Amino acid sequence: MVLNVKHFICLFGIIFVALSSSFAQTGYKDELGREISREYFEKQILEGPYFGIPDGTGGKMLVHRMPVGLLDDPAIFFQKTGNERVFQEGKMLLVIYYPGKDECNSSGQGNNANSFQKEHKTLLKWASKFEATEPVYLYANPSGLEKYKGLLPWQEDPEGLFAKHFFKYPYPCGSFVVIHPNGTFRGILGGYPLSQVEVAMKKLRKGE
Repeated sequence: MVLNVKHFICLFGIIFVALSSSFAQTGYKDELGREISREYFEKQILEGPYFGIPDGTGGKMLVHRMPVGLLDDPAIFFQKTGNERVFQEGKMLLVIYYPGKDECNSSGQGNNANSFQKEHKTLLKWASKFEATEPVYLYANPSGLEKYKGLLPWQEDPEGLFAKHFFKYPYPCGSFVVIHPNGTFRGILGGYPLSQVEVAMKKLRKGE
């Protein structure tokens, strides 16, 4: 087929628009879904409290690792974990969340039964100090928990409630969230220093 000048100009315009669109889309987005550069994306992961996750369209999106917010109906989270009474008493809910077996939580010096028991005792002490429930251990997938069998009462995330509201992606290692009866919450997604659980409890109890 022979193209005349008019057709050529039209075709060139279509190609130019397509190329411009592809160059404009970096494939990287911030936590609000806005386009960002790859350099900025990588810097936030290396230097800031962010994860990079698939955005569902072939690109990647930043997720803030330290969520803070306010729930509309906090009572349901206490109810679904069998802690209705402590909700009425004004105690906070502490949840330790296990995503399933991965390279982080299936091996390593800090992931053995002895260290886990020590961490549990520390959490119990902080829970008593800041008026919270004993830690509630939830999992999305039980694979890898065999070595902790009989040590702690792991239970399945009730109806996927916590995954839906806090742990939407398979964050590595594990996560936690502390929920105040007034609906405020704090957590960390992915691996975290145990001391950050105490920090979250302290800030929520102070109303920060």
